[in-house]
Amino acid sequence: MKFLKYLIILIVISCGKDSSENIDSKLLEIDSQQSNISDTENSNVELSPLDLAKSKGYSVFVCNTPSYPVKPEPNSVSNGYQYHIFGWQLDEGYKSKCVNIYEGVSGADKQLIEEVIYEATDRLGQIIPINITAVFGGVSDLNDVCKKWDALKLTNGGCFELGPPESNYFLAAAGVDAENIHNGGQGEISQAVFRDLERGKKIIYHEIFHIHQNSHKYYFEESQSFGWNEEQINSLRDSETAVPMLGPIWIEEGGAEFAAIYLSDEKGWIDYKKSMIEYLDEARSVIADAAIRSDIVSLKDYENGKVIGKLESSSNPSGAAREKAYQYSAGSIAHIFAIEGKYTTLDAILIDYYKDLAENERDYVGEGYKYSFTKNWGISLENFYKEFDEFMLKPRAEQISFLNLE
Repeated sequence: MKFLKYLIILIVISCGKDSSENIDSKLLEIDSQQSNISDTENSNVELSPLDLAKSKGYSVFVCNTPSYPVKPEPNSVSNGYQYHIFGWQLDEGYKSKCVNIYEGVSGADKQLIEEVIYEATDRLGQIIPINITAVFGGVSDLNDVCKKWDALKLTNGGCFELGPPESNYFLAAAGVDAENIHNGGQGEISQAVFRDLERGKKIIYHEIFHIHQNSHKYYFEESQSFGWNEEQINSLRDSETAVPMLGPIWIEEGGAEFAAIYLSDEKGWIDYKKSMIEYLDEARSVIADAAIRSDIVSLKDYENGKVIGKLESSSNPSGAAREKAYQYSAGSIAHIFAIEGKYTTLDAILIDYYKDLAENERDYVGEGYKYSFTKNWGISLENFYKEFDEFMLKPRAEQISFLNLE
């Protein structure tokens, strides 16, 4: 499975262009029933949104530096949700794209990473500042890296490890978490990625897409605020079977992989059809191998990370582990299937699906992704599983023709 060795090894902390407009007076229009709990709630002076952000410690957005000295209190709370308007929304700091390099990383390496970030945010939009930590294993000063990285991500001293230079250390991860969203979106990339002339840009695009996905699951378009229910977040995190707020794992990973390949192909960085045929063959291999043991593979099996882990281990009820990464291979093919099957459009599944998540999750706790899926994929999730699973059993030539990969 040649293509698999290029898959992103995620350290999960784990955007349409119209989202990147200046934040205006609508930031003050959060529902009047919400309880203002700011430190200034008893003041006779009504602060502007920016002054309120400054009263919580915000100054100005600076690359590789925390935006707030501590996690800020919400602007308001309502029905278990806390809502935030961050300073970088108000002074256009949200447009920032930072590539923070350390020893061993060259100016040319930084330029390559920046090229992908600018292209991705131009295509998808940007509602949150981005900090990418670029390191060279065995050369970069780990103490310096981790000190600044931990300050952004609030990991209480946790950090990643860096292998020796000769290991061609592979690190590719990015996302947005409610615990550190006030510092924007963060990612980490090593030399095995930005020195990979064949697939490096695609891998970086994949990671930037994760920031796009995860920033929108917290963003409420109408009030232009970020919000979440911490109790619900903790419940999903601790669950053995629940589907994440973003939606099934195959959407998160397959969506990032499909977007990265499709949009990188538009820039001439990678061959879309070749890459997707390789993924189709990998997905077909997972199905064929499992069938030997009467283990019937369905895309629905790849909704929850812990469930996937069991299926790909000796804990599989069939007694043998499935071949890995169907959530990537079949997940990316599922996106093509939906578009070529005329269920949906490219922007609907790469942008609109994510933009609708926060509102739907608030209205339909634990199932918001289903409503966003039906609206933007043009079919219910359960019916999609049925049709896609049937498609994956068709002859290879018929599949390639339907997916327009000839």
